[in-house]
Amino acid sequence: MNRPPKTPLEPWQTLLTSSDIFSDLCDIYDANFFESFASRFDRNPKPFDLFKGVTSTAHAYVTGKWAKSAENSKLLQYSGVHLIGAGMSARRLSAELDQVAKSERAVDAVHNSLSATLENDVTRPHAAKAYRAIQFRAGPQSRLRVIQELASALEEAIEGVIDLPLEFVDEAAAKPIAFDFVSANNSNAQKTLPKNHPMEEAARAFKPPWEEFSSVAYRRGRFDHTIGGYNCEAGVALHQIIKKIDSNVALSLAGTAIENIRAQLKDDIRSD
Repeated sequence: MNRPPKTPLEPWQTLLTSSDIFSDLCDIYDANFFESFASRFDRNPKPFDLFKGVTSTAHAYVTGKWAKSAENSKLLQYSGVHLIGAGMSARRLSAELDQVAKSERAVDAVHNSLSATLENDVTRPHAAKAYRAIQFRAGPQSRLRVIQELASALEEAIEGVIDLPLEFVDEAAAKPIAFDFVSANNSNAQKTLPKNHPMEEAARAFKPPWEEFSSVAYRRGRFDHTIGGYNCEAGVALHQIIKKIDSNVALSLAGTAIENIRAQLKDDIRSD
């Protein structure tokens, strides 16, 4: 019996796990896209500025998709235990790397070995690209310091989610706390994001470039019976960006998202 072919993933789905989302967005929004897209603006935007606006909008949509998906998920039974383990490991790594960094010879040895390990390593694409970024931006003595500070920040971040034991010997004793954390977290009502959250995040990101490069107001506009929808130039432009990464998104959602964002901004101003 032949199995039906799998439905190809939408670009936004592959971008969720991208190891170089900037490069992947460059491939999606190519020169042919911008030749058409630039005509929607009457203030002659510079190509790079317009590119930044488009990619930041697409990135916001993908992040919104991820947030909506995470909202609907639950912590696993051992999530709390693993969080505590990760937090304690980050603490230990930070402390040990802090000591290693005091020896230039040790730093040089680890750096050379780590570079060789990650070179052309297809099994660790995220690590390889992250470490190359460190090599490009950090001085030779600071390369391990970057990882040390990241480990320290990771410990602090996890501590903001779940209480960590003061000492490593207390890690096993913290398991009951970890199980209680998961149980309480899964039973608590979570704040629900809007159904149209990904598009609203994209609309929020697209507002500054639209207002910079277009004299047309960033709003949904009036309903036009001749076209059977709202006369919304900004919404059409926003939809042109998003449909490149999500072919299932409806044009009407773009105008609705823009109007929702405008309403939220007005509420923020009133509350201030």
